[in-house]
Amino acid sequence: MITEGHMRDMVERHLAGTGHFLVDVEVRPGDKVVVEVDDPHAITLEQLVALNRALRADLDAQGHDLELQVGSPGMGRPFKVPAQYAKHTGRLVVVKLADGRALEGRLEAVDAAGLHLRPLIPSKVKGRPDKLDDDVLALPFADIRSTQASLKFK
Repeated sequence: MITEGHMRDMVERHLAGTGHFLVDVEVRPGDKVVVEVDDPHAITLEQLVALNRALRADLDAQGHDLELQVGSPGMGRPFKVPAQYAKHTGRLVVVKLADGRALEGRLEAVDAAGLHLRPLIPSKVKGRPDKLDDDVLALPFADIRSTQASLKFK
């Protein structure tokens, strides 16, 4: 059986020099491995297929017979690695805090201590768009339960 650490090393080796970054590796029961990768700009289906084929070739050469799934993280999924925060800087995100509150706003910056969010203020008049607050909140990572991209459909 393959370990998560071994799979991470294999994926990182194939991603070196591509600009893509590893988001997550999950080894599930029943010999199923799920790999999530992303790119600061966008990752294409062709790039995911190429990575899948390269990983499959390595696994076959090592004698591992398992189900491999390579994809990108879904838009509605919480961020797992710092590179995802950097990718979404300047975009609307939803931040769920440890105290149960949720804040929506534009992600202004990210540093080692936390993130800087310009909160979205709901309009009091129906039909008018929401506005961004002039103040930026500094939210330490210790106070954040999860952050994900905000999806708006018009």
